[in-house]
Amino acid sequence: MMDTGNSRPNLARELALLLLLATLWGASYTFIKLGVATIAPITLIAARTAIAGLLLVAIMRWRGVRLPRDGATWRRFLLQACLNSVIPWTLLAWGERSVDAGLATILNSASPIFTFLLTAALTRHEAASPRKLVGVVAGMTGICLIVGVDAFGAIGEGLVAELAIVVATLCYACAAIFGRNFKGLDPMAPAAGSLLAGAAFLIPASLVLRVPNPG
Repeated sequence: MMDTGNSRPNLARELALLLLLATLWGASYTFIKLGVATIAPITLIAARTAIAGLLLVAIMRWRGVRLPRDGATWRRFLLQACLNSVIPWTLLAWGERSVDAGLATILNSASPIFTFLLTAALTRHEAASPRKLVGVVAGMTGICLIVGVDAFGAIGEGLVAELAIVVATLCYACAAIFGRNFKGLDPMAPAAGSLLAGAAFLIPASLVLRVPNPG
């Protein structure tokens, strides 16, 4: 009885955190759409990556967790940065110059499906059951219903930009699989390390590659 009573507050807390995560995740596409109206995509993503990385480092210091210092781990951080922030975030920002934020959300929600397909076809590090496929499809359907099916009306108007967002989604799937290499680290370490590595690449690149906004 005591265990059952204790589990309810935990479940409510987890559901609240899940709702908060979903809200922040969905809102990020709107903020990107607003940002690229006046800021070059690579500059926007460089700032986003640097701010996020420094914030995570501050939280890690507060928790008493340190980043690894060996070169091998940082090389993995850099690869994870390419898969999880540098390439996909830049492609998303560039794509949203001409793609509606709602459609970008729908296209990017296919990441779990790509992860499932890559796991089933290539890595096979875990069982790819039909139940999991039903789960990711149901999740994507739910996102489409929340964002609004009208967003699909814009498909095809900016095909190259839409394909860029799909490639970004595929990068996220690869990052999710590659993230298994960080099992021995505190969960915040690869997140902070990859963001810092990404910022170290993006900030100089943003000073050189300034893509003008349309119009």
